[in-house]
Amino acid sequence: MWIEPYKDRYRAFERYTDPMTGKQKRVSTIIDKDTKSAKKTAEEVLRAKIAEATTVRADADITLEELAEKYNQHVKESCRETTWKRDKSMVNGAIEILGKDVIAKNLTARYIDQKLRSTGKKNVSLNTYLVTLKRMLKWAYRMEYIDDVSYLGRLPLYPDSEKKSRIEDKYLTSDDLKKLLAGMAVEKWRLLTMFLALSGLRIGEALALQDADVSDYIHVTKTFHLTTGTVYDQPKTDCSVRDVYVQPELEDVVKKIRVYVLKEKLETGHRSDLFLPDRDGGYVQYAAYEKYLKENSERILAHRITPHALRHTHVSLLAEQGYPLDAISRRVGHEDSRITKEIYLHITEKQKQKDNEQLRSIKIL
Repeated sequence: MWIEPYKDRYRAFERYTDPMTGKQKRVSTIIDKDTKSAKKTAEEVLRAKIAEATTVRADADITLEELAEKYNQHVKESCRETTWKRDKSMVNGAIEILGKDVIAKNLTARYIDQKLRSTGKKNVSLNTYLVTLKRMLKWAYRMEYIDDVSYLGRLPLYPDSEKKSRIEDKYLTSDDLKKLLAGMAVEKWRLLTMFLALSGLRIGEALALQDADVSDYIHVTKTFHLTTGTVYDQPKTDCSVRDVYVQPELEDVVKKIRVYVLKEKLETGHRSDLFLPDRDGGYVQYAAYEKYLKENSERILAHRITPHALRHTHVSLLAEQGYPLDAISRRVGHEDSRITKEIYLHITEKQKQKDNEQLRSIKIL
């Protein structure tokens, strides 16, 4: 320890090596007198400061509640508000089940499994919590809050006997889509339905489009918030910013939409730059379209679908044509989507079964 004059008092300081950079740094404290007692107190203060500065892993005993706060803040800074709020709700729900005061590093596969099962919830709900937990704990491992998450490999998703039927409820077959479109009397909603099914865009991405965004490609750079009516300059995630190729079938729908919008402009006099505006030139009322789609799908197909199901329908139709999964993911702006994978695998498995049935009836020799 060194002592040097400092105004009308003394400064005690000590040098140390920063473990992260290897560089020399120093800590200091002020003492009133250059006495043995003051020096002893200064030494204790300096030792405490050096210990704090050189402790790389200060979060060794971080609790699940503390970890959740840090993770939620990370999601808040890297995602849109709606995504953050939804994720936060799931994270906090999972933490309630496991225990807020549990030390994160002490988690085991057995403990997580026992706690989840003890809720008595259906496996589909347990899987949602499990996926959320895995995502948070893997992030914590990358950020060095915990040293090991290898036990997560011992926690597969819980069996879900209703899974197959639910996957099929998430999209329309080609025949169902044609039947639905044929029964939709409102032209604007029929055109929007065709556009979503053939492009794979999220409804918010479609409603936010300017006319200039649609040419040989659809330039997806923003999204319309369905609840607040706010337009964000960035879609749901970074990989959502993309150019979607306008294939001939979709090109035909784009032309029909432009003819419809031009006719509406001549009738009302609005001068909107939106690709598909409302009659007054503003953004389309999502609630009105959703209500129409649900009521008509129930009337025509005997079950309700949402606008988002048309995005899943796009995935299923491409999978049915043998379009590669990675190419589908890029087109719809998914970096890693469980639903997209499930639909893709479900469709390709059905196609394999169909091929096998055809093969049974073929005699080669």
